[in-house]
Amino acid sequence: MINALAVFHHHLGRSLASIVLLSLVSAASYGLAAVLQHEAAIQEPPNLSMQAGLLIRLVARPRWLLGTALDCVAYVFQFLALRRGSLALVEPILVLSLVFALPVAARLNHQRVSRSELSSTGAIAAGLALFLGVAHPGLGHPHASLTGWMTLTSVVVVGCGALVLVARRASRRWAAVLLAVGSGAAFGYVAALTERTGHLLNNGVVHTLSTWEPYALAVGAVGALLLTQSAFHAGALRLSLPTLTVAQPLVAGCIGIGLFDEHINSRGLAPALEVFGLLLIVFGVFALTRSSPLATDPETPTEVEPSA
Repeated sequence: MINALAVFHHHLGRSLASIVLLSLVSAASYGLAAVLQHEAAIQEPPNLSMQAGLLIRLVARPRWLLGTALDCVAYVFQFLALRRGSLALVEPILVLSLVFALPVAARLNHQRVSRSELSSTGAIAAGLALFLGVAHPGLGHPHASLTGWMTLTSVVVVGCGALVLVARRASRRWAAVLLAVGSGAAFGYVAALTERTGHLLNNGVVHTLSTWEPYALAVGAVGALLLTQSAFHAGALRLSLPTLTVAQPLVAGCIGIGLFDEHINSRGLAPALEVFGLLLIVFGVFALTRSSPLATDPETPTEVEPSA
């Protein structure tokens, strides 16, 4: 009996380690992709925001294509992690994408990583370790009712649509933040669909393609991509990337707990420590982007006056 329990815990540990490793590789790829895509998107005319023409023009930029390729790599590893783990476990780890983006941004801007940036990185890592160590995120049941999915989809679509409308009337600075919030919400929704689709694949590809989830995933991914590139296009990376980085795991975590019944520790002081860990992550994220090469605002194209 003791040997059986030892084997069980050994396999459980290996499974957890593989989920964390897959999530870390995904975070690294997402971070590199964000820097490369922003460097390309910020050069496009402002009037292309939230238009398909923005993506069409970006396709002609090699740096953006490289960033998009890294995005695809990141998504594959995120998909594999979510097939084994939960939203509440995988998505917070993706916050580290910002940490991986830092040295790349420093390289492109011919700068060095400072002590304050290392301190901010430490705050993010400490907050993440505290949250995951106390919360012990457990597996849920990613097969919510159709009513639940319809409600979630309506909330995300209406919310993102409202953010886009407000962003169109806002300054470029606020547009970058608002569109990043929408992007984070959209990617949180896409992450939930990714986990669901991954579990559907256990019943075979044919069965998966006969359900609605993969098609909603594809549509949601395109919408999230357009929101992200528009956020990058609107202003400095210090405005869009931290907002997106924080919004995505928060939205995905709420979906996991509320829709998939994923478990996190709620006994005693656990909720307070979990909130403190999350606040430490948020503080570290925004402190890092304010003091790092990510705060550098690349030269943007001259605003194009609307024709009469």
